[in-house]
Amino acid sequence: MPWFDTLLPSMSITRCGLALVGGAALGILACTSGPPARAPHSASLEGVDCDAVELPSEPDLVAWDAPSRAQLDKMRREGVVAVRYEAHGCEVSLELLPRCIGPKNRYVYSPYSATDTKIARDPSELFAKLPLGASNVSGLLKEHGALRTDAKLVGAVGLPPGSTITEYDLIGPECKRATHVVSAVYVGGFALAAADQRTSTNLFAAPPADGMTREGQAQICDRAEAEGIELAGCSVPVRVALLPLAGAAAQAGLAQAPPPERAAESAAVEPSSSEPRVFDQNAVERVVRAKQGAVKRRCWETASDSVRRVNIAVRMTIDPQGRVTKADAQLVDSEGSADVALAVARCISGEIQTWQFPEPEKTQELTLPFHLLRQR
Repeated sequence: MPWFDTLLPSMSITRCGLALVGGAALGILACTSGPPARAPHSASLEGVDCDAVELPSEPDLVAWDAPSRAQLDKMRREGVVAVRYEAHGCEVSLELLPRCIGPKNRYVYSPYSATDTKIARDPSELFAKLPLGASNVSGLLKEHGALRTDAKLVGAVGLPPGSTITEYDLIGPECKRATHVVSAVYVGGFALAAADQRTSTNLFAAPPADGMTREGQAQICDRAEAEGIELAGCSVPVRVALLPLAGAAAQAGLAQAPPPERAAESAAVEPSSSEPRVFDQNAVERVVRAKQGAVKRRCWETASDSVRRVNIAVRMTIDPQGRVTKADAQLVDSEGSADVALAVARCISGEIQTWQFPEPEKTQELTLPFHLLRQR
């Protein structure tokens, strides 16, 4: 028996958020009252023009705090990573959102070989070259007069070309705060230390020294580079590529061994035309995710508050051209006005009849359960 006769996606929509949950599990998003209060930042730092500090699309992570690098490494193994990325004066902030996660098993490892050296001789150079986490190492720069970082990149863990991520792909109570998703994590190793700007010694390849921050092992990185595989000991997140959400789909442009500056392409609404359109579970979930925003706006948010909760099952027929030829909505149960609940069911049925799926090999029938809850 085909999977779509037994295992079907479930949509949960609330006034405070919405989520697509695989299988028959019901996922409800908690409401949040907005981002936590932030401590005020000074408008400028000595010798730094804060108005000139920019948000790079591919920030280096070597000056970022170690716990955040470790958390990013963990999160990228669990699903597409959502973040809040912004600037407050001179401070550039990349906040991981562990309670907002995107689709699993989307990141693919590609070999990538590069070395990178950055030297900062004053605060302006520091904030220009390492804006993320610059304040973490500004004291070291002030004390020693120069900072140097040497990094070795051996791979990129990223979204394949043409993959599409929208705000509706993200699930969890922190998703309303997300501004970007991580399209690629460049892995390898690095070293950071106070150093004379005239030195030509590669810190990452040199023996450890007092005051040096080092993550990853040079010998393991050499092996990972030679073999083109990811190895523990050389999988430190050194740089990330970020795609803005901005209400539209973010389309990845990561190819095999790309230059870092080309890892993120502009936002796009539709996947690449080269992406195969196959009728399977992922295709059904992708269509539902793309359409659930319209269902929320047109069928739930416009409905009377006299209905608080409804459970609806929609049995649909999809012809070999991928068109929905029939969509029957059944009201399973509800809390509140039965007439309003039935109107919501009819509205959802009408919306589904406009959907277009990839073409199946033959006519298919499946049932989509909708669990709608109004938060008070």
